[in-house]
Amino acid sequence: MKKICFIFLLLFLNIVSQTSAETDTVLSDKSQASDVNSSSLILESSSSSELDRPVPVNEAFVISANLNGPNSLSVRWNIKKNYYLYKDKISFAIEDATIKNAVYPKATTKNDEFFGEVDVYNSPLEIQIELEDELNSYVILTVEHQGCWEGGVCYPPQVDRLKVSSNGEEIISLSSGETETDSEKITSEKFQQGGAALFIAAFLAGLALSWTPCVYPMVPILSGIIIGQKEAPSNLNAILMSVTFVFSMSLAYALIGASAGYFGAGINIQAIMQTPWVLFIFSLIFITLALSMFGLYDIQLPSKIQTKLTNLSNAQSGGSFVGVSIMGFLSALIVGPCVTPFLATALSYVIAGGSAAKGGASLFAMGIGMGVPLIIICGWGVNALPKAGQWMENVKRVFGFSMIAVALYLLDRILYPLLSLTLWALLFSVAPIMLGIFKNLNKSISPLTIIFKLFSLALLTYGLMLWVLVAKGSGDIQQPLDSILYGDKIDASNSVKFQIIDDEKRLDNLISSTDDVDKMLIIKLYAEWCIACNKMERVVFTDTLVNKSLKGSLTYTIDVTKNNAFSQLILSRFSLVGPPAILFFKNGKELRTQRIIGEVNATELTKHINAINLLQPTSL
Repeated sequence: MKKICFIFLLLFLNIVSQTSAETDTVLSDKSQASDVNSSSLILESSSSSELDRPVPVNEAFVISANLNGPNSLSVRWNIKKNYYLYKDKISFAIEDATIKNAVYPKATTKNDEFFGEVDVYNSPLEIQIELEDELNSYVILTVEHQGCWEGGVCYPPQVDRLKVSSNGEEIISLSSGETETDSEKITSEKFQQGGAALFIAAFLAGLALSWTPCVYPMVPILSGIIIGQKEAPSNLNAILMSVTFVFSMSLAYALIGASAGYFGAGINIQAIMQTPWVLFIFSLIFITLALSMFGLYDIQLPSKIQTKLTNLSNAQSGGSFVGVSIMGFLSALIVGPCVTPFLATALSYVIAGGSAAKGGASLFAMGIGMGVPLIIICGWGVNALPKAGQWMENVKRVFGFSMIAVALYLLDRILYPLLSLTLWALLFSVAPIMLGIFKNLNKSISPLTIIFKLFSLALLTYGLMLWVLVAKGSGDIQQPLDSILYGDKIDASNSVKFQIIDDEKRLDNLISSTDDVDKMLIIKLYAEWCIACNKMERVVFTDTLVNKSLKGSLTYTIDVTKNNAFSQLILSRFSLVGPPAILFFKNGKELRTQRIIGEVNATELTKHINAINLLQPTSL
């Protein structure tokens, strides 16, 4: 029975993969907020009447440095009143020298709104740095630091480079309006270093991405292939099939990275794979596989070909590795069209660097990281099930419904919304009944069976809620869950109205117009096949606070659903990989450090917009 729970867990992960992703997003709000804080300015209200507006960062924190001896120097900040620096955000690097020790004075503990309880400096600060070796006549010092204004604005991380000699310091470069965000800076460093550091960073990023909605639909595909074998696969065989699937999936990502490095942003493989005919064909394949799992027919090759393949497979370690490889490769391109901040920034640097080798290697490592949970679940988990028997027919039915869910997941992007909603309602209603929710109700059943029936009842209840939306004539699969999670915070009838930009001339005119009007231009990139885009349409741009913060701004959208010349031009012009992205323009130019790449929640977006509106023009 313990094993059977595993089967139902897989069903849950995939039939409601997008709805579970909603909950994951809510639970990860805190980490997302950290990402936004590192790349943008965050605002909250202040009760202090003496605080007016924040000054530019180089006025709030005036930095200087001095040589104290042959192997020591000091770095000093004059910190303006009502401003503070984070202790753990201060770091140093010296060209051609190794830092032995850095002596920090005692810091003040602050309960910070953005980072919790932290150590900060809010008065003149001096840090002594001791080096391993004696210095030459001068050193090139790189200082990283981040601070905030007591009024509620946190500046982006700053990177200052100073040439320090016995005559004092010369500022080579100060952080400006083009300061990289944390994720961009880290990615840039890893790409410049290359080698093992790049590979490890990409692998760890992929491991983190494995807990996003991108990977969920792959579980029933791989598990279905393994479970669907006529004979229960051995432990080794299941693991090898899982590794093959993940390896092929990683090759697909490597192709994206290599293509980005070689061709630049002009080619977007994932966008090409989102064309309606491709989605329809592969949805049909998954439905065909699902029907075979219900026992309606057996999918077999002609006997002559089957004999040849059997002879060929006998010479190999398993007979399905070619099919697993193909499905793994295509699944990465079709099932998981997600653009996360890491992937977006990584591909941006691949495009800028023009290195096909680095691009391919880094995204291959990312794919391996994303596939680790797949190998664990499908390689070991599937073979933890009971040995072959009648249970296999029930398991096939479970994965049959999972395959149908994957097909609907693909078709959701191209079907008429009401038709898509009807199909989801039908699936949620029929699946629990066919899985036996109403069977053996008057007999003694085990606790695990009761849990499964309760789980099936939850699915059936959700299906009934979807039927209510069908009867109303509008809605989508996640609307009932959105209502539970967000309540009256969202108002679909009062959603932000975005006008469409469909040519470059209009875009240029709109950007130029911000020189003449005291309004901010906000442009979002959207695509119908973008999961995060659709979620933001439902729960971010319908949020009452977001709607209020955007009043007075010019709001436009660029639809890159079709990978046409205009879409490619926009992605190339703004060095973007794909949606979602939100760009901000004032005074005839983009506020590049304020751009948002990837998904953001309503609270973060509201604070972000209010912060931009509060800042003085000189600090933008």
